[in-house]
Amino acid sequence: MRKPLVKQALREARKSHEPVTVSSIATVAGVSTDFIYRHDELRPQVEALRRARASSGAPALVNDPDIAAADSTLVRRLSQQLADARRRHREEVAELHRALETRKVRWFCSRRRVADGSRSEASHTRQSD
Repeated sequence: MRKPLVKQALREARKSHEPVTVSSIATVAGVSTDFIYRHDELRPQVEALRRARASSGAPALVNDPDIAAADSTLVRRLSQQLADARRRHREEVAELHRALETRKVRWFCSRRRVADGSRSEASHTRQSD
């Protein structure tokens, strides 16, 4: 009784070119997603339509030159933002590496002074004994 509702929802989805999910088909059909998952003949139909829709994209939008131009502009803008963010990241990492090297040099120098100081104190102590 509810299977025909799901099949009708699939037919409508094929005509609409909207994204297809088990949830969207279940909502249109007025059934639960569990109902579709439990029926071996319904689930493969929904998944096949979902895969076909995902691989075909949105044909209605591709033919519109304004949308294609906007998408192209958006892609260029986002690509530029990503390139800028990567450049800033590389600069920050390089700065952190320089700071780390500076700290390492200072640490080694201070360790050497401490070690030299304790050696000279030890030699003074031995000489005075």
